[in-house]
Amino acid sequence: MKLKQRCSLVVALGIFSLAIPLSTVYAQEKATLVGSDTCVACHSEKAESYKKSLHGKKMPLAKKVAFEQACESCHGAGSLHAAAGGDKANPGFSTIKSPAKMTGDEIAKNCLSCHKQKEVMLWDTSSHAAKGITCTKCHSVHDGKGPKNLKLGSTETCLQCHKNKKAEMNLPSHHPVLEGKMACVSCHNPHGGVEGNLKGETLNETCFKCHAEKAGPFAWEHAPVTESCANCHKPHGSINQSLLKQSQPYLCLRCHKNEHSLTANGVKSRSGSKTVNPGNYSQDAANIATRSCSDCHIDIHGSETSNAFGH
Repeated sequence: MKLKQRCSLVVALGIFSLAIPLSTVYAQEKATLVGSDTCVACHSEKAESYKKSLHGKKMPLAKKVAFEQACESCHGAGSLHAAAGGDKANPGFSTIKSPAKMTGDEIAKNCLSCHKQKEVMLWDTSSHAAKGITCTKCHSVHDGKGPKNLKLGSTETCLQCHKNKKAEMNLPSHHPVLEGKMACVSCHNPHGGVEGNLKGETLNETCFKCHAEKAGPFAWEHAPVTESCANCHKPHGSINQSLLKQSQPYLCLRCHKNEHSLTANGVKSRSGSKTVNPGNYSQDAANIATRSCSDCHIDIHGSETSNAFGH
C-alpha cells in the first residue's frame, strides 16, 4: 500500500513538473552579453539606420557606449534570443526586451535609465503617461527623422493625436505654429508638467514668457487677467480677433453687465446719468454693439494711471 502511494506521488510530481512552462525554466537561466555584431547578423537594416540616428551618433559621445554594446544597452543581454535562431516558439526568443511587447511603464523605465534631463524626468506627472502613451509612440530609437529622434517633425508629431488643436490653429486668429514660427513645445513640455503639460508653473506664466508687457504688476489690476489668460483667450485659435473667446463688446459684457447699460430712454453712464440719444433705444444699442470696449479702455490688461484701464 505504501509502495502504491509512493508511486502515485512520483507520477503526480512528474505531471506537475511537465506543467511548468519551459519559459519559466529559461527565465531562471541568466542570459549573457553577445555584442552587437551578433545582433547585426539578423538585424542589419536596423543597425545601419541606428548608426545614422541621433542615438547612434550621441551614445558613444554622451554615454561612452560603443556600438558593440549599443543593442544590448536597451534590449538586454541577447545570448538566449540569438541561440533561438529566429524560432519564435523557442522560449529563449522572448527573453530579449522588445518595445512592441512592453508596457508604457516598462518602456519609460528603459528610456529613463539614460535620459535624465530635467524636463524628461517629469514624465510621471504628464498627461501622456497617465493615458498610457509610450516613448516609442512619438520617438523612433533606430531611425527617427525629426529632432530628438522623433518619427516626424515636432509639431507634426503632436498634431497626429491632437487633431482638435490643429483645427483651432487653422482659425483666423492663431499662434503661428503651422507657419513654423513657433512649435507646440514652445509652450508645452510633452514629457510632463502642470496644467496640460505647460512649461510654466501656470498658464499665465507660460503666456507672459512672450507677452511680458501684459504681466504687470499694475497699480490697477484687471481681475480676469490676474486669474487666468484663458478667461478671455483661446490659446490655440479663435474666430475672433486676438484669440478672444468672444468678440467685443460681448466678451466684456459677460462680466460688466451694468456698465453703459441700455434703458428705454437711452444709455446709462458709469455714474448712472443718461447719455447718448435719449429715447432712441435701437440707435444706442447699435452704437454699443458695433464698438470695441478697448477703443476707450486701452489698457485692458492693467493700468498704472486709471482704474478704468486707460479710459
